Amino acid sequence: MDLFSPFAFGAGMVALINPCGFALLPAYLGFFLGQKDEETSRIVSLNRAQGVGLALSLGILVVFGTVGLALGGLQSWFAEYLPYFNIVLGIGLVALGIAMLFGFQLMLKIPKLQKGGGDGSFSSMFLFGVSYAIASLSCTIGVFISAVGSTSTSGDSSFVSSLGGFLSYGLGMGLLATVLTLLMALGRRELVNKFRALLPKINIISAILLLIVGPYMVLYGIWEIQVLGTGELTPWIDSIISSATGVQSSMNTWFAQQTTVFGRTMSRTALLGWPFVAVNVALIAAGFVVRRSRTADVADIDDANVEMAEA
Repeated sequence: MDLFSPFAFGAGMVALINPCGFALLPAYLGFFLGQKDEETSRIVSLNRAQGVGLALSLGILVVFGTVGLALGGLQSWFAEYLPYFNIVLGIGLVALGIAMLFGFQLMLKIPKLQKGGGDGSFSSMFLFGVSYAIASLSCTIGVFISAVGSTSTSGDSSFVSSLGGFLSYGLGMGLLATVLTLLMALGRRELVNKFRALLPKINIISAILLLIVGPYMVLYGIWEIQVLGTGELTPWIDSIISSATGVQSSMNTWFAQQTTVFGRTMSRTALLGWPFVAVNVALIAAGFVVRRSRTADVADIDDANVEMAEA
């Protein structure tokens, strides 16, 4: 039983770039850039980006954790109807994908950044993370159910593993958002401009993704009905589903494999995660040193001014 799902984690990273949430991303980055920056140190700027990325990630995790708890508690009841829900949703996603190819743009009313305050505080960015997660979930429901729902049909259907799929999905979104925030702190406005240039293309990319995910959800629903019913499977449908679940299983197995680094045995998931943690800890430590040095310099200047005044 694993609380972390690499497949759902990767799907969450991909889902960060979607037509509903992605439209908010330049605004989020631009808002961060627009904050008054009295500090000239790049380290201090990166520290601020860490705080903003953490607040955004927590907001995303709260949304997906809440959804996971709600649906996980209803798992035994909902499982009977999930195949039919997948079929209906898959058909809807195909229709939406076709409409988007012909220029339809999906617009959702969501809470704005200013709802949480326009001061760039931790609570403001946390609420923006909640808004971003709700918008993204509304627009990538097909990917979300395919990635997270499959974790409960891949050999371990416990409540903890299902909740882990939801949290892993949110963690993937939050991690990529944090990385983008750090890159933005380095690249400044150039990165924001590049994101805005991608906006017209996101609708087409999302439409193509929907036309892939939609039919798969329909086939997956039919496959589940056959498995839970007579057990007689349509060969070509079973082949497609088996191939997809095989990719997921291989990915999970690869990340779960143990490796030895400097005499310590750890999973590949931990091996990939520790460098990210180490870099962030180093940035926090460097920021502390820079701030302490500046405080000492200011104190020295004040002492010198006092001595001059007394003289």
